[in-house]
Amino acid sequence: MKSPSPNPEQPPEPPKLRLTEEHFINRELSWLAFNSRVLDEAARSTLPVLERVKFLAITASNLDEFFMVRVGGLQLLREQGLRARDSAGLTPTQQWEQIHQQAALFIARQYDILQQQLVPLLHEKGIRRLPIDNLTPVQRTQLREYFAEHISPVLSPVVIDDAGARAAIPALNIVLLCTVSGDDKRHVLLPLPANLPRHVAVPDPEGGQHLYVNLEDVVTLFIGEFFPSEKVSAPARFRVSRNTDITVDDESAFDLASEMAEVLEARLKSPAIRIEIEAGASREHTRIIRDLCGARTAQLYEVPGELDLRAFFQLASISGFDELKVESWDSHLSTAITPGESIFDAIKRGDILLHHPFESFDPILALVEEAAADPNVIAIKQILYRTAKNSRIISALIRAAQAGKHVTVLVELKARFDEARNLERAADLINAGAQIIYGVAGLKTHAKVCLVMRRESGHMTRYMHFGTGNYNEATAKLYTDISLLTCRAELGADASTFFNTVTGRSRFVHFNKLSMAPYGLRERLLSMIRSETERARQGDAAEIMLKMNALEDRQMIEALYDASQAGVKIRLNVRGICCLRPGIKGISENISVVSIIDRYLEHARVFWFRQGGKPAVFIASADFMNRNLSKRVELLTPVEDKEARKRLQHILETHFADTARGRTLKPDGTWHLAHVTAAKAHRSQEQFAREMTKRARQANESPDVLVPHTPK
Repeated sequence: MKSPSPNPEQPPEPPKLRLTEEHFINRELSWLAFNSRVLDEAARSTLPVLERVKFLAITASNLDEFFMVRVGGLQLLREQGLRARDSAGLTPTQQWEQIHQQAALFIARQYDILQQQLVPLLHEKGIRRLPIDNLTPVQRTQLREYFAEHISPVLSPVVIDDAGARAAIPALNIVLLCTVSGDDKRHVLLPLPANLPRHVAVPDPEGGQHLYVNLEDVVTLFIGEFFPSEKVSAPARFRVSRNTDITVDDESAFDLASEMAEVLEARLKSPAIRIEIEAGASREHTRIIRDLCGARTAQLYEVPGELDLRAFFQLASISGFDELKVESWDSHLSTAITPGESIFDAIKRGDILLHHPFESFDPILALVEEAAADPNVIAIKQILYRTAKNSRIISALIRAAQAGKHVTVLVELKARFDEARNLERAADLINAGAQIIYGVAGLKTHAKVCLVMRRESGHMTRYMHFGTGNYNEATAKLYTDISLLTCRAELGADASTFFNTVTGRSRFVHFNKLSMAPYGLRERLLSMIRSETERARQGDAAEIMLKMNALEDRQMIEALYDASQAGVKIRLNVRGICCLRPGIKGISENISVVSIIDRYLEHARVFWFRQGGKPAVFIASADFMNRNLSKRVELLTPVEDKEARKRLQHILETHFADTARGRTLKPDGTWHLAHVTAAKAHRSQEQFAREMTKRARQANESPDVLVPHTPK
């Protein structure tokens, strides 16, 4: 069969340019650049000092996770001798070396900001860490009593000669190494328990100040009490990061919960990835630490100050210093919901779109809590990935199961760093009578969906929540996310099919509206991008706006490059990793990328396609990463309500106009903040907060005017 003749009026499709390594940014170096943007906020002089301290702590926590996960994985590849190059042309060894170089510079900047900017400001405001030598007799006496009652009983010295010495070094805890001389000479470890407060308050003789001593300083002060009549050297302080890139083999695991428990145990003894030693340690102690942890020289960092800057989270939240913190922004109840009404009645009036935390997470809690108590609710099905410590969601699901409702919960045991909590809460749900599914074999379940089945007038109505964030009421106050509450019949049918697929491991079937990874979500997005590409080639207006946390997947980047070459206007709002290079002539000159780092962690995923003036808009749990599109269970949800689509478009355009906290990515991989005066700078998160306050005020003043819309 002959191919159809080309249309003579249609210009031929231009040949695709060959993409090379120079067109991509390395994922790991892009992540380090993201953490550097977070550190910029710690250096921002216009922020109150305790807000800056909080950002410093965030960078430390981020870096810990990066080393344990990403660098740990690279180290395994290096040890296996793998030399495969990434899209940017770097081998695992080259990435590993560049990461350590960049990390060393980053750590030096962290401590420069801490010591040259933050500590002097904190001292000026009456918040001071006291050196041991500066303690008054009264303060020293109080610390001795505190040490005897709260610290000494829980410490356990370990002699290094013992076979279990290496296993006695817990990951991320500060450990003291000292030399004890008496009848013999021995080296002893003192791991500091993570559940003890890092900052120990001491009385202020003058009043009005917050004075404290670090836990390691208190132990150092009284370390001799563990070894009476012996000489104890000044201890070296160090901290170890271990490889957590140890995963459960859930394809062959008969009991996934037991298998995960074994993985968690294995991580306690996994290889050291990074060793931080506080400056001032002796050569002998440094050698012992390096040998004990099995470290290479490149893995060892001499830290020019106190270890574990995550402890500044504790300082950032101290009471009595509100003037040193940012003014809070209120989280308002959606104006689509009348206070006190049933959440089911509110959803029946029309789809409800929520923008967290500017709008409260309470409607999602209300959906599950009301469903648990409603006698007309027959079943609740939900995915749980990360939950709050004392989760109201889980408590409601337990009550629902105890009330005899059919409760099915897919608990993702492979949610990194939340595995232990998820195991514990899964057991609580099982004891209450809920049906628990431990994820999907070979995949991590990351979708955010809740389905409530309710009997109404002899018929079954499905109520759903689709979201971009976790069912975690704590992080819902800190992360920006999008929620959609709906009872649309086609989405309800799809939601039921989705749960049947993931819980019963049944054969995947076609959805009416939803798209699911790894069985079609990627293809749906590629189809949308290519549709805009074809429109541009036909001479029509074509535009794409995408908001996500990370852009790494090569196939998606190539599709965006292709669209740019065709003339599609592409605007990307990428919080963290971005491996695409915008602004390259002939490749990506029609693409712009902005990253927002502000008070709240940008976490929403919103995808907008012009589609000839009738925009197609989606929210999703997935980023444009290979792991999300090919190795996880994710959901892409179309937003079909006209007003909700307009609102999402407004959110996107507001982010792209941010000149206060929005940084623009340049072709060389560097990020630049707009040079705009403070008076003229536009701050997207602040605008959203103002808009929601105004909307709530108007609703209170004219409740009859703001009755929620009827479904279209």
